[in-house]
Amino acid sequence: MDATKFTIDGHDLHTDWGDANTFKGFGYLSCNNSSRLLLDYKWEHPEVYAQLLQLLFGGTHPLMRMLKIELGNDANTSSGTEPAPLRSAAGVVNVRRGMGFQLIADAKKIQPNLMTSLLRWGEPGWLRTLWRHVRGTDPDHEVPTEAYEPMYQYYKKTIIAAWQTYGFLFNYVDPDRNATRYPMYRYIQWFAKRLAVDDTGFPADFPIAQYQQIKIIAADQNYDTDFGSAMVADPALRALVPAVGYHYNTADGPAKPFTALADTYHHEVWYSEGIAPTTNGSLRQQDSRHTGIGGVQSSLDVANRWIKSYHQSRRSHYIFQPALAAFYPGVRYAHKDLIIAQTPWSGFFSVDNIGIQVLKHFTDFATAGWLDQTETAWRYINSATYSAAEGTENVSQQANEPSYLTLASPDGRDVSTIFVNDSDGPQHFIVQLANLLTNDKPFHMWETRGRERATEKWDDRVKQLVATLPAGDHYEITVPARAIATVTTLTDQPAYQRITAANPDVPLVVDAQQGILFQDDYAYQDKPADYLRDRGGAPQYTTDLGGAFEVQEISVGKRALVQQITEQERALDWEESSAPNFTIGDDRWENYRVNLGFTFDTSTRQNSAEGNYVALGLREQLDPDGSVMAAPYVTQLWPDGRLVLWEHGRIVARQYLRMFDAAVDHELIMAAVGHIITVLLDGAPQFEHRAVDRPALSGRVKVGTGYYHTIFHALSVTAVPHQVATSARRWDDLHPGLTYTGQWQHLAGQASDYWERSYSVGQADSPTPTTLQFHFRGTGFALIGGGNETGRLDIQVDDQLTQPLAAPLNAPAKQPNFIIAGLAAGEHTVTITVAQGSYLLDAIEVIE
Repeated sequence: MDATKFTIDGHDLHTDWGDANTFKGFGYLSCNNSSRLLLDYKWEHPEVYAQLLQLLFGGTHPLMRMLKIELGNDANTSSGTEPAPLRSAAGVVNVRRGMGFQLIADAKKIQPNLMTSLLRWGEPGWLRTLWRHVRGTDPDHEVPTEAYEPMYQYYKKTIIAAWQTYGFLFNYVDPDRNATRYPMYRYIQWFAKRLAVDDTGFPADFPIAQYQQIKIIAADQNYDTDFGSAMVADPALRALVPAVGYHYNTADGPAKPFTALADTYHHEVWYSEGIAPTTNGSLRQQDSRHTGIGGVQSSLDVANRWIKSYHQSRRSHYIFQPALAAFYPGVRYAHKDLIIAQTPWSGFFSVDNIGIQVLKHFTDFATAGWLDQTETAWRYINSATYSAAEGTENVSQQANEPSYLTLASPDGRDVSTIFVNDSDGPQHFIVQLANLLTNDKPFHMWETRGRERATEKWDDRVKQLVATLPAGDHYEITVPARAIATVTTLTDQPAYQRITAANPDVPLVVDAQQGILFQDDYAYQDKPADYLRDRGGAPQYTTDLGGAFEVQEISVGKRALVQQITEQERALDWEESSAPNFTIGDDRWENYRVNLGFTFDTSTRQNSAEGNYVALGLREQLDPDGSVMAAPYVTQLWPDGRLVLWEHGRIVARQYLRMFDAAVDHELIMAAVGHIITVLLDGAPQFEHRAVDRPALSGRVKVGTGYYHTIFHALSVTAVPHQVATSARRWDDLHPGLTYTGQWQHLAGQASDYWERSYSVGQADSPTPTTLQFHFRGTGFALIGGGNETGRLDIQVDDQLTQPLAAPLNAPAKQPNFIIAGLAAGEHTVTITVAQGSYLLDAIEVIE
């Protein structure tokens, strides 16, 4: 095995480059609705909310040193809607809407010097006309200059409101659109100059001088590097923009402009949006490709992205989108996270402990931060940082491709090098030390990798001290396959402790005896007086996927949920978004009935009456487009009395109610029991449909409407008597408690259509029977997985073959394809044999 040799040279320790080479650690991007459910964690489980924030922002070596948030526009910007703080030019700013601003305020209670940044994805409706050309190919010249001041005022008023409400000022602002292809150079420079001299229109005691020092970060491009080239070529632009960032691309431009910006001009360069790991590190170790804790989109892949992006383009800061997933799964780009907090009713959360510890191989062995945060921020040693890993986004690595990053304290007395080996073979290194003050210090090697033997726990080898190397002018180490190691002079590192939630992961059931899964009349009489004010009117457990649904007083003493955005107020989308709709509930719900009380908006006059409707959907699991039609079964009602039932986007029943009165209150009722979908309106039966086309048997509730001020008076979800209302818990197909034999292929890091982005496929034609065995306590179970058309299963429960050659349903993704219920309550052992063809398993759910 050939050794990689390099030198850590103190002469390359530059403390006069400002923040161009400070080690800034990681950041958390809260956007696209990704933090919305934290509102409910904060109110209902404050101790859990505090624990989550402490995990991210607390400690001697905080994991996150930056919190970046979206300036919302009331439209879906990929996985959900961030509300606009300002909905008209003359309106009142409300930064309590959404979670972003108060998340910053709460994080700053733990880390007062936390850095913050503000960026928009799209434009709220009142700016739509002025900014309509921003989506063109030359917005720098097509957006009129008279559009600049109104946009500046949107930022300014929001920043002022954040200071008045929560007491903080932003450190960075990007004036341009997120992921722009065509940066608005003239506007960015105008904005920077305007901000730097603005001294009027502020409230008393506002820190104007600090406001004028807010830094510009631009241009948050996706992959593209032309903004870096423009910065190098234009001294005037460079003087106004001290920080630059772009996304999902480790490489520099052809002329290496970002490297020049950092090394020559001493500007900050950020990896301003990047993925978090997919497929929890505890599960990845079951992957058939034997990639351990590594592989595509693993924590080792993310670590390599950062190392390679610093080596190639001097990105000194990496921001996760998201770090914490507090939205319902199934939306676009789901299942990429370090922490999952999606069940606020229980207070349960889950942590990718391996992902967290891989990051701590960087942050625990250095002091991270900007110079404004700490004078002792460590610096990158450029000549001792290198990555030969392949790719510019999903990064892979061969055994002969080293990847390492070196950090040093500003006085040169301590140094740490992080080595990532996401290959199938070990890597050997010989490291020389020169011109440092570390010669009298031994080096300590800390290592994280997956288990080696089946008898080991999945985290037995996480953040372990594996060697102490004697002091001297060099050291030699070997980094095992699929591992990360940190070699450091630092001592007294905290021991690894697995982080788990204290609260159990129970399904959403409000009153089991009464069969109430959820109910809300939007009065919140049992909540504190400031409940709705401090949540910006957000209803309980609700995530907006389009428009804005807020609780407001509709008459004296009467509250209701009202959709806020009309066609006139409709945003200029970031990409494309659907009409207003929200999601609510537990994805484990199976057989249930929904009662929705509502009143049409008959006073708003708009171009299309067709857009005025109410829609109710059941059993939603996947929602990549943020639409009410993501639910497999949707009932849609118009004010003229047209009533339609949709199944997977096609009409299966329709009715015209000639005497329908849109001016009065109504109740739409929809129930799902097995394959039968029923619809009632105001108590009168309308449809009964048997679902046979890719039947969906579990999922959440969707509610939608047009761009009208539709009023929702109440929403209740109740169990159907004598039917299974909900499963109790879910095990991923890679769960260590599942035992496989025969020909199975287990794959991690797959599409977001699968739970945990993983699935297992078994083939019947195997010399050894292809089986799956598991044990559970309960009364039944469900097999989850879509696309099973030809496979046949032998299902054995407690040594009895109960279902020979059973045909799984050809179900949609994430849906049950086979359910056995009604077993005697107690312990059971199940053996599934793939008897014919192939079978895809995504997860198993237990029924109690």
